Amino acid sequence: MMKKYVIDACALIDAAKNYNMSKKTFSNIWETLDKLVEEGQLISSAEILEELKDDDIEKWGKQHKKAFLPLSREIQEKATEVLKNYPNIIKITTKASSNGDPFLIATALIEGGIIVTNEGRGENKIPYICEKLGIDHIDLNGFLNEILE
Repeated sequence: MMKKYVIDACALIDAAKNYNMSKKTFSNIWETLDKLVEEGQLISSAEILEELKDDDIEKWGKQHKKAFLPLSREIQEKATEVLKNYPNIIKITTKASSNGDPFLIATALIEGGIIVTNEGRGENKIPYICEKLGIDHIDLNGFLNEILE
């Protein structure tokens, strides 16, 4: 069975910072990510696209918009369940605050995906909630090791 990865903004932003897209040395990474998007194996939530503030990765995200799934009724309902059980997963502090995490988790639940995130392991963080909900998760380095084997 083909694995499906649901990638978080922090993992994409870290990838852009650590593996500069314009450098030939890292072209294999970005070509592999492009291929995974084309095959439907690398997805995310439309809410995550809004979190991509780094210029290079924001441009990449817009070029791969089909990977950022819209907020279907099913995803919205599942995100509501996640928020009901983990209300502190979002923090509204400024107009620029993002609240994509419950939608990312909902997308993984509905799509049966593995969340790729570099978020810390504290309470109300994605890895913690994944463990509570039985969702597989992996960090960026582990993900790259898997897909580049």
